Amino acid sequence: MGSEYSLPRRTEDLAFLGNEKDGIVNLSLKKEELNIIRFDPKTLNQTAEKVIELEEATKNFNSERVVDINNNYFWLHSDWDKEAEKELLYYDKIDVQTGKITVANHKMLEASKIAGSGGTMTGFYRFKATNKYDYNFDADQKKLLVSYRLTPELRNDKKNYDKIGLYVFDENINKMWGNEFTMPYTEAIMDNSDFSVDSKGNAYLLTKVYDSDSRKERDKSTGAPAYHYEVLKFTKDSKKIIIATIDIGDYFIRETSLIENSLHEMIVACTYSKKSRGTGTDGIFLALLDQNGKIAKYRNGYYEFPLAELEKFESARSQRKMEKKDDYEVPNLKVRNVLIEGDGSVFIACEEYHLVSHYYTTGSGFSTVTYTSYYEDMLGAKINAAGKFEWLRKIPKRQIGGLGTGTMSFKLISDASGYYFLYLDNLKNMELSDSDVPKIHRDGYGGQVIVSKLDNNGVLSKDLLFDTREEDIMIYPSDFNRINGNQFIGRARLKKNLFKPLLITVN
Repeated sequence: MGSEYSLPRRTEDLAFLGNEKDGIVNLSLKKEELNIIRFDPKTLNQTAEKVIELEEATKNFNSERVVDINNNYFWLHSDWDKEAEKELLYYDKIDVQTGKITVANHKMLEASKIAGSGGTMTGFYRFKATNKYDYNFDADQKKLLVSYRLTPELRNDKKNYDKIGLYVFDENINKMWGNEFTMPYTEAIMDNSDFSVDSKGNAYLLTKVYDSDSRKERDKSTGAPAYHYEVLKFTKDSKKIIIATIDIGDYFIRETSLIENSLHEMIVACTYSKKSRGTGTDGIFLALLDQNGKIAKYRNGYYEFPLAELEKFESARSQRKMEKKDDYEVPNLKVRNVLIEGDGSVFIACEEYHLVSHYYTTGSGFSTVTYTSYYEDMLGAKINAAGKFEWLRKIPKRQIGGLGTGTMSFKLISDASGYYFLYLDNLKNMELSDSDVPKIHRDGYGGQVIVSKLDNNGVLSKDLLFDTREEDIMIYPSDFNRINGNQFIGRARLKKNLFKPLLITVN
């Protein structure tokens, strides 16, 4: 940990960025002020601080994300010019050696009104749209795709055809091309699943296409899925959309990702179920779109999770229930990370997560609702370059808290030796046998900082780094960033507005 530093109240932490040679910088934002604090990369002691007034920011200003491309650092931010009715996306280039902005408000794109997928309150009955853009990189992390969805022209989903904006930038955030495309199906039939970009600057959209605008998941007469998936390809030189259809067989897709591999083929990575209803997951489905535009199942296509691994760290009663079921499925499984390795192998990290609402009625007749979040076991699955399911490993944890992530969930980084999961846990979970049930870690009450590693052979090891209670700090693992290849960096909170930078090296 480095030296203490303070920030104004209600300051939003944007990111840590930098490297061991040039220095480390923390960016944070409060209304129209950007705070840039620089730290020595060896001691993590603060060496500089700068507060930049964002004079041109309006009440619709949004911080988007911080991008690291070959140790070049860009802060992306957006705004809505209400008078001109224009959406604007900019970048600022950050020099971590000096802790200063070297390029400010460089316009990346301009569009008409965009439909955001979220929102935030800015005052009494004042609301602004957020999450307007999606960001994706190619396998080499040298091409950036920025995508957005324009506000629908018609309110009727059965009549409206989405218009999607796609802009591709090179490693210096120079625009390679950009265009807006009208989708081939109505909103009622088509659901956008994931965007991606390849090393040549072509853009892609993985989409779910229903058989009809009734949006049924299952065909009653056959029992098969009443939908299929398509990969839409968009190029610089044409407004024509190239479509490739994926055969998903009789299984039902749960969560989807689209990402380029080292051979510059597009990998479709999904979780799937044999059932149309429920939240269960049977395993992983993989498909591949080659450079000739042909798509097929990747090797075996479907990779079912082995029951023997899923039964670990469950109570005897739960194990009996799992064994009694003809086809057990993991409930509430969320895909957190999909990594395509240089040798063509695929690693998928998942987490069991669900949110429970509790409704109460007071004696005076008023109703209130509270929420409980459960961030539970993690799963790591590896399919090798030959298409063989090498292993599935379950990493036990049981984190419980209120609404929001807080100190729960995990952060993943990887290197040539394996995969590292950073999270807070109960100390009693360090030495669990396969038949033990993990103890609870409660959000907001401190905990032990753990790194669990899965090596390339699927061997699990755990390291206890430190106890946050002994250090009298609070950390939020999901907010940490990767730096210098094999390091996590984030901030440890001492008090409300007092922090220390925290660098964790794994090996």
